[in-house]
Amino acid sequence: MSEYVTFRLGDRDFATSIAFVREVVRLTELLTLPGMTPPLAGVLDLRGVSLPVVDIRPAPGGPGDVLVLHDGERAYGFACDAVSAVVGHDALVAETSSAEALPDYVEAVLRGSAGPVFLVDVRRMAGGLPVTA
Repeated sequence: MSEYVTFRLGDRDFATSIAFVREVVRLTELLTLPGMTPPLAGVLDLRGVSLPVVDIRPAPGGPGDVLVLHDGERAYGFACDAVSAVVGHDALVAETSSAEALPDYVEAVLRGSAGPVFLVDVRRMAGGLPVTA
């Protein structure tokens, strides 16, 4: 059974496979470096390890959560307004409408109890994160 991490960006609900998420931490002060450009927002000191964080929220900055993602050899953070829950595949029902017309990072449109939930590949969604095959 697949599990998803659900999160919010602005007023939208999203989900991603838990397979890419190592942990969730609170967004604290980010260290910025000269020359950093969006979507890279800064570096989070995560228990003595520097974690680059991408922030594509509609209103970047401010409080939120960070999905700590991994690709097998690197870790990086994806800022979101809030992580909602870890849910099983059965909690979200696939809609019959096609996600083909949506951006390529949207894998499917699911239906949760509060409305549509967009299943996304956060690595593609962030644009600046390395995606490995």
